[in-house]
Amino acid sequence: MSQRSDEFERLVEKHARVMASAIRRVCGKHHGFLIPDVEQEVRLALWKRLQSGKEIEHPISYLYKVALTTALAVVQRLGGAFGAAEPGEPASAGPGADVSRGLLPVERALLIAQTLEKLPVEQSRALRGYLAGLNHKEVAALFGWSESVARHHIYGGMEALRARAGAEKRGA
Repeated sequence: MSQRSDEFERLVEKHARVMASAIRRVCGKHHGFLIPDVEQEVRLALWKRLQSGKEIEHPISYLYKVALTTALAVVQRLGGAFGAAEPGEPASAGPGADVSRGLLPVERALLIAQTLEKLPVEQSRALRGYLAGLNHKEVAALFGWSESVARHHIYGGMEALRARAGAEKRGA
């Protein structure tokens, strides 16, 4: 087995519970049948990242973020029909929780999906890349933008997300 394969297996084994937890938060009981597909896509994203030679500085945060955004994308492909969270299900304390603190996981996923749909195309692309685990330099390279343009689009998208989360909390 190669060093990359060993690293992949070690990361998956070490953080399997974190990935599963993030996936369950989005899929919930109404989309539980998607969990194996989402897990496979998260593993594929991790494998691609390792094969590219890019180091993962904070593996638990990276895997949590990739698991959430991958689960959201898979549910969206079904037509965006989000099921209700189980009663009493706690809000996430993971990465990005400051944007939507106090919302149920399904509400958070719906908020992100709706915000991404309403953003200008460039901001939506940049924010999707950022939520998928890319930094501003990687987003810039992906779309052929300068780093400052990528940063601008990411910050604009995050600001829109924060504004929508604030409006949701106020009940607007």
